[in-house]
Amino acid sequence: MKGTLKARQKELDRLYPRWEKKTIWEHFLDTVKRFPDQEFIAAQGRESYTYRQAKEESIKIAKGLLAEGVQPGEHIAVQMENSPEQIFTALAAAAVRAVKIPVNTALSAVELKFILEQSEADHLITDCQMKDSVPYERLKGIIFLPEPEGKADVPVTGWKAFLEAGTGAVLEETQKEPHGDEASDIIYTSGSTKAPKGVVLTHDMLMRSAFASCRNRGFELGRRIYVPLPMFHVYGYVEGLLAAILVGGTVLLRRGKFLAGEALDFMEETRANDILSVPAQMMALVNELRERPRTLSHLHAVYCSAAMCPSWIWPAIRETLGVSDVITGYGMTEVCGASMQTAPDDPDEILQTRVGKLLPGGCSGFPQFDGHQLAYRVVDRKTQQDCRPGEIGELWCKGAVVTKGYFKRDQANRRVFTEDGWFKTGDCGCFDENGYLIFAGRVDDMYKINGENVSPQFLEEVLSQCDCIHTAAVTGVPDPKHGSVGAAFIQLYEDTRENREKAEAYAKAHLAKFQVPKYFIYMKQEDWPRTASGKIQKFHLKEMARAAAENGAGNR
Repeated sequence: MKGTLKARQKELDRLYPRWEKKTIWEHFLDTVKRFPDQEFIAAQGRESYTYRQAKEESIKIAKGLLAEGVQPGEHIAVQMENSPEQIFTALAAAAVRAVKIPVNTALSAVELKFILEQSEADHLITDCQMKDSVPYERLKGIIFLPEPEGKADVPVTGWKAFLEAGTGAVLEETQKEPHGDEASDIIYTSGSTKAPKGVVLTHDMLMRSAFASCRNRGFELGRRIYVPLPMFHVYGYVEGLLAAILVGGTVLLRRGKFLAGEALDFMEETRANDILSVPAQMMALVNELRERPRTLSHLHAVYCSAAMCPSWIWPAIRETLGVSDVITGYGMTEVCGASMQTAPDDPDEILQTRVGKLLPGGCSGFPQFDGHQLAYRVVDRKTQQDCRPGEIGELWCKGAVVTKGYFKRDQANRRVFTEDGWFKTGDCGCFDENGYLIFAGRVDDMYKINGENVSPQFLEEVLSQCDCIHTAAVTGVPDPKHGSVGAAFIQLYEDTRENREKAEAYAKAHLAKFQVPKYFIYMKQEDWPRTASGKIQKFHLKEMARAAAENGAGNR
């Protein structure tokens, strides 16, 4: 039995009475000792792996890296779909103290070229087809799984040959000195803005972040976590893989496109206790379960985050999935994932209006941050002074899980870090009297109409209350008369003339006159520009809105 939230948190405190700075590999080895025969990876259509077996597979890859001449601190780009090999490779990189560059598998040739060059990657490990238009000359070698495809100007090694080459290498399992403060990953921002930057994160930062989430959510030992999110992004990586390692949990992997019915089948087969999701996935699951109800007897926890959820989704999750622990969160790659979460026993009213509060760190927290791992300020961008309570401003943060900077981006670092070390997140919001964050969107998303500030996040929340609207996103458009006007991108449950009129009438009835969008642009599910983690790419919407404004489309 999972037990109560307090009992589970108490068990975690017993397991981790004090925090020790360690590498990801060292944390993994600790878990192997504690739970050697516990299932670690269950992948669809594949044999499962225990922690002991995963250690053996990871050591094979680590030895292969050593045979390739990989040294501590070298950069290894890893472009792989969610799979056992992807996890083993991540652990192997940590074992040899290489810096892993997780690469999105859907990148274009231009994007891949940019990341390989900007990250100064020395090797590439991939299960994707090589792109002929990408120059690979800078790399020392490419390791291809399963066997090489395409041509490159550097040595290309198949997986089997790579593993065989490492049989004679020696991996030191214990380190004489602590290396938890070394960089373990450079994770590139997901692309909801135009310029991806490499966020440098250390072993200790990432594991601390995972532990705070485990503790807030009350992870039971052996939790089985379905991760339909790509683990080359921080959400699935930290909340899925690293969190599972801390509790001897099982990572459940299913490759291919996310299809609600098949995902539910997989969750039943693998006895999933928990699912990490983005709103688009959760809405698909809820709709599927409303049409074809079923019971997931092992599931008791849901984490839905990374984008705004319509308010109806939270009671619908409890109703259709039959779970008790439902949370959302707020964070970013630059703070190792979620820095705030709601509590598993928070009511739907909190989930509908807040994105969480600072995570208590337990043994991983710091006295100077009141037991948390970091601190936040709400700052007026003009005066650079703290805002009054309840006043919306830019969120600044500082702490143990905040990146020290972007890789080789000195100008960007000077722009986002203050002289005394505060990181300017570019997000807007304020905290309520109980410490919960009311999120108001990105600084760049805010716009003014005749001098009045407008928060797209607020408009999206209001519009999502309309029962004919499935998804809403709002952006500002330059306007010569008013400075800016709003453009609302709307996906309806059923796209009819009547529902369009209903949606626009709802906006006029529930928003102040100046807040009502001037343009309404109607979308199909496949029209939304999204990142691999499910976030709507606002910069693309802004381009679409400008084009619509120039053509007079949707003018109201």
